[in-house]
Amino acid sequence: MRRFAILFGLFWAAHASGADVSFQHEVWPILKRHCIGCHSEQKKKGGLRLDDVAALLKGGKNGPLFVAGKPDDSLLIDQVTGDTPEMPQNDAPLSRAKVKLLRDWVAQGAKIDGPPKSEVPPVVIPKFYTTAPAISSVTISSDGKRAAAACRSEVALFNVDDDAAPLRLPTDFDLINHVELSPDDQRLAVTGGSPQQFGGIIFFNAADGTRQSARRVGTDTLFKGNFAPDGQNIAVGGPTGAIYIIPVDEKAPVKSIELHSDWVTAVAYTSDGQELVSGSRDKTTKISSVEGMNLLRSVDQSTETINAVAADPLNAISGGNARTLVGYDFKQALVSVQVSGAGNGARPVSNREQYVRSFEAQPDAIMALATSGDRKLLAVATRAPEVRIYLTENRQRKITIPNVPAPVFSVALNHDGSRLILGSKTGIVQVWDTSTGKLIKSLTPVPVQQPVTTAAAGH
Repeated sequence: MRRFAILFGLFWAAHASGADVSFQHEVWPILKRHCIGCHSEQKKKGGLRLDDVAALLKGGKNGPLFVAGKPDDSLLIDQVTGDTPEMPQNDAPLSRAKVKLLRDWVAQGAKIDGPPKSEVPPVVIPKFYTTAPAISSVTISSDGKRAAAACRSEVALFNVDDDAAPLRLPTDFDLINHVELSPDDQRLAVTGGSPQQFGGIIFFNAADGTRQSARRVGTDTLFKGNFAPDGQNIAVGGPTGAIYIIPVDEKAPVKSIELHSDWVTAVAYTSDGQELVSGSRDKTTKISSVEGMNLLRSVDQSTETINAVAADPLNAISGGNARTLVGYDFKQALVSVQVSGAGNGARPVSNREQYVRSFEAQPDAIMALATSGDRKLLAVATRAPEVRIYLTENRQRKITIPNVPAPVFSVALNHDGSRLILGSKTGIVQVWDTSTGKLIKSLTPVPVQQPVTTAAAGH
């Protein structure tokens, strides 16, 4: 009996360690989560595409991705291992368990047991949240009386000056990254998507929350954006380095400009609607032409990711993890500046001080920027528990809103800048009077379960 138990244990251990790794059920989910953003039909970085079996087997510019049965000779394994793995780029290294799955799959012959699956699991919006979801984006009407906040996969639309319950607008997005009311306050744009699956935009009627139209754009989620001054288009950032210009008219084609080498985290229209300012995880700030659909100038290279951009009548403005808020004079930055390189790699070689208009030092990483509708004020949110508001004409601080629920992920100003709305990681939305510095409204815009007290449980 003892011998039988030993043999059975050895058999079980060998079977467990030698179990076939499924490409479709185990390898593909890893590639989809960590690699598809740069290696898909939409963006074949290094000539490599992973969402198609034939392309996966072919490999990229550096040759085949793997040698079946030889993980130590496979580029795939080499890229994800070592003290500082080269891949995933700009992201945390794969866990040991995921690396082992990839290694075992290659060692077992790199068998393809089925094509990549692209089903998107349904989005479930709870009646009550266990904890308040972070507020990823906020917007406020021109008169400051109507506002909206993005809460994970839904938008809460509410009145600022009364206590009526917010209207909940569900979406099929895993995460909403941007909400914005059109300049005439008639339409609410909601952008986001499902990572590694699709990007999308939905337009709602801002008065009653009815859905007007929706479309999907690309194969990954969309990021922060901005309505054109005429309200006919909205420009948003994408994960492949592109800016998408999406018309309100659902029959009109979507346009795109390939500008950056990594996520375009934020986009803003200039006051005349002729140019776009964009910031990226590639640490650059760029200005492009809407009409020409082309790059005009890479105005700066930061040491860290750019999280937010804005534009006043005189300057393009950007900020990010480097804690530096910088304005770039349009006239000086775009005219008579010598450059080196060409296309998206163009860089100014003359003295950058001729077009840089720096703001005061910021207390922490810059998370969000917003101009008032008249573009006379600029709101700046950092990881510090305050929001600063500046006069755009001279970059002087007008007021500081203290003791806000940090970190603030999003801010917006109404047309004359008299009201500021902010959305926090804590799930709290606040509306402030910027002339007096007084709090007008503070709320958690979606219902959250209340903890059961010991006394209540006893009854």
